[in-house]
Amino acid sequence: MKALFYWVFLLFVLSCKRESSDTVSPAYPDWHTVTAPIDKEIQGVWGDWDKTLIISTMSELFRTTDQGKTWQPVHQSSIGIFTVVEYRDTLFTMTGLHGYKTVFDADHYSVDDGKTWQRYTRYNPVFDNAVELKDNAFWINPVTTSHGLTYRINQVFLDGPTATTGLYETPGVVTSDGRRIDLPQLHQLRSLYLDTKGRLYIAGTDAVCGRGHSGEKFAFCNSKNGRGVVYISKKPLP
Repeated sequence: MKALFYWVFLLFVLSCKRESSDTVSPAYPDWHTVTAPIDKEIQGVWGDWDKTLIISTMSELFRTTDQGKTWQPVHQSSIGIFTVVEYRDTLFTMTGLHGYKTVFDADHYSVDDGKTWQRYTRYNPVFDNAVELKDNAFWINPVTTSHGLTYRINQVFLDGPTATTGLYETPGVVTSDGRRIDLPQLHQLRSLYLDTKGRLYIAGTDAVCGRGHSGEKFAFCNSKNGRGVVYISKKPLP
């Protein structure tokens, strides 16, 4: 009888652990997900789900070639890295924002698919003037597909449908043709990215369980500091 009790207890513990793990990086019908290897938010993402992905946690870059099963730290910065962009077969770390939608001010570069990084010394003028980026923008929100459809992080203001300032939540994205696509969980979303195959990547924090309004204490579901998640659409966008 005692042995049976221990087996039942063990199965209960294992089921709880499995459920907790699934909430960190679950599988969904329309989305792949990857989770940051450390307890920090993901600010930006670059790459290809089938090949190489690089994420920025603002102070570090991590690289994976096995769809997030393992991560290698490849670069650290005290300035703050919003994301990585590719320009003429070279990768650049971007340490500034222009209008909260365009990344600019390159700081380091890589010519080996993000394995190693060197200091960028302004050989490429495209990053030197934010005004020039109006025509050569690296958009992180919104992003536009090759078919001209725009995806934007959806900001839902808590003071009502007519509010344009104040507290807001980011349940997913909205499209230029009027569709709203909510993610399976609520996150604080930071940026968007389209790969060469037309798949959408949505970078943000851990899922939010305590929403921090109406007297409720704010809290992430699976971490203390918002261990980041990236959603990747399984199919190319229209």
